[in-house]
Amino acid sequence: MATERPNVLCFVCDQLRYDHLGCTSSDAIETPNIDALADSGVTFDRAYANNPMCMPARATLFTGQNPHRHGVRSNGVALPKDMPVLPELLSENGYRTHSSGKLHLGLYTLPAPQQVTHIATELAERANSTFERTLRDVLEAVLDRVLEDSTGIDSSGESGESHENFSGRAEGALTGALEEAHAPKWSDTPLIFREIIEEVVDERPVEELSEDDWERFGAILEDRLEAMFAEVGATSYSDLEFAPEEFPEAREVWESGRIDSLPEPYYGFETTDFTGGHVNEIFGEYKEWLRDARPEDYERLDFTHPDNRRGETFQVLNEWSLPEKAHYNHWISDRSIDFFDEHSSSSDGGDGDDQPFFLWNSYPDPHNPYAAPEPWGSMYDPAEVAPPTRREGELENLPSFYEDVYAGEFFQLQGLYTDPQPEVNEEEIQEIIARTYGMVSYLDHEVGRVIEALEERGLREDTIVVFMSDHGAMMGDHWMLRKGPFQFEGLLRVPMIWSWPEKFAEGKRVETVCSHEDFLPTLLDLTGTQSPHAAYDPDYRETPSSWAGESLAPLLTDEIEEMDRSVVVENDEDYLGLRARTLVTNQHKLTVYPGEEYGELFDIAGDPQELDNHWDDDEYAETKDRLHRELLERLVTQEGAVPSRRNVA
Repeated sequence: MATERPNVLCFVCDQLRYDHLGCTSSDAIETPNIDALADSGVTFDRAYANNPMCMPARATLFTGQNPHRHGVRSNGVALPKDMPVLPELLSENGYRTHSSGKLHLGLYTLPAPQQVTHIATELAERANSTFERTLRDVLEAVLDRVLEDSTGIDSSGESGESHENFSGRAEGALTGALEEAHAPKWSDTPLIFREIIEEVVDERPVEELSEDDWERFGAILEDRLEAMFAEVGATSYSDLEFAPEEFPEAREVWESGRIDSLPEPYYGFETTDFTGGHVNEIFGEYKEWLRDARPEDYERLDFTHPDNRRGETFQVLNEWSLPEKAHYNHWISDRSIDFFDEHSSSSDGGDGDDQPFFLWNSYPDPHNPYAAPEPWGSMYDPAEVAPPTRREGELENLPSFYEDVYAGEFFQLQGLYTDPQPEVNEEEIQEIIARTYGMVSYLDHEVGRVIEALEERGLREDTIVVFMSDHGAMMGDHWMLRKGPFQFEGLLRVPMIWSWPEKFAEGKRVETVCSHEDFLPTLLDLTGTQSPHAAYDPDYRETPSSWAGESLAPLLTDEIEEMDRSVVVENDEDYLGLRARTLVTNQHKLTVYPGEEYGELFDIAGDPQELDNHWDDDEYAETKDRLHRELLERLVTQEGAVPSRRNVA
């Protein structure tokens, strides 16, 4: 479609809901810069994530394929390196590619066997000792530190129950060992420790634990670790050794100093400025910069800093003393602005090179934990924010796992690390909402800085600007928090804004149902970049599309007003053993759970808050059958012709 090669600036944020922007259905949150971007371009009011988890959603943006095709069906699955990705395709078309901020295409933590060996190595180094190369030595290196005294699990928390204290990162030998070895609390190995703690402690105070209890803990841990090693076929320590470059986005290799930059090129990006994690759990190049350039502010990352004011829930800061200019969002914006300057300098080199660029600017906000620098952190009063969308008795009409999640049966599912029920009480959830609003307004401020820099350098007229989110968050809606196997609008529906001065329609709102799957084919269309699946097609051949989605360019340029479409959402939830598939149409949303009698059917046109599940309603039986058939057809047609047919035989 395109006759020129425009620059592309892509803003991608994390867990930002469609209705958390001032330019959409909410007037409560101040987002003047994003509002202005919407006024200058096209806003898609019915854009959806094809999977409501970070890694699958981002993999779809990069590949144009649905999760079961690109293979990243859930968090904790790295995107295969041999799959064609957008930055690589644009680079082959002459684009200069750069990423600033979050990527999350690789694992954020080491797989459990490698993590155990990492912990053992780190603890041995801190003890100024070494161990031999047998798995027994690896186990003993961990056990010696965990069982070194009877305060292995502290009982200083409010509840007096050590398993809850561990989930809240209490001090003690066990948690201290994991902290020293840079084992993230949200990774698999601490979960293994937690399960064993619960089995041994059985909700008894630490002071009641006997020496036999501690020995039992060690024996169970040893059995679990040995079984883990056996499952991956490890018979010696060398079987579990790894190069840090194998897991370049894993927090452990960054925090231990084994890596200080991503390998380049990285998924098609020629250069990167990397951040991983979120808020006080941030890591990567930003954190190294902060430690060196602003050591006093580096200490303020810790929520326990005396100048930080904690909230009612353990993941909330009502006031964060980290200054704006020391914040990771500010750093990400600065790195993007530096890239503009580098690009302008190279283009003015006198060789007539007008190389276009593709810049991926990805902020880790808004995300739990919840905190923003001032004045944004305390910008919104929890007492004045709108309460979440939910009603009493609602869970009784939803699939049974919702009540299990609400009751805290799957604490890891929503990233809580503690029982979730207290956090969805009205007072606590409104505090979370208010701090999230502050994070969104600060995010808007940084978007404005980057766009202003683009304009000041004379690049705006030649640049397509896209603003998106990888997925939303439940925020207390329907009694749930954050993300999981929840197919509600707050989690699936995301912002998508496209702007290109004098090329795209201005101030246009589009109701067409679309998704992340449409992002890549749209950009290939607009930049004149050839599909990696292109083939010679004789006139008689009706080849299916290579892509699950399709180009939205005709909607951007006013060639057409709307399109009649539907979207499929995949959600494979390991913690619950669910493989949900959802169909979103103009009017309805159907969710099926293979092997289960339950399901969800919402009339989102007549019930936009999704408070009434019609799955078992007789008057919706015909509608449910029709949507089942449409879902089946979409699952077939979205497969795409990959690889494409090359000849008659």
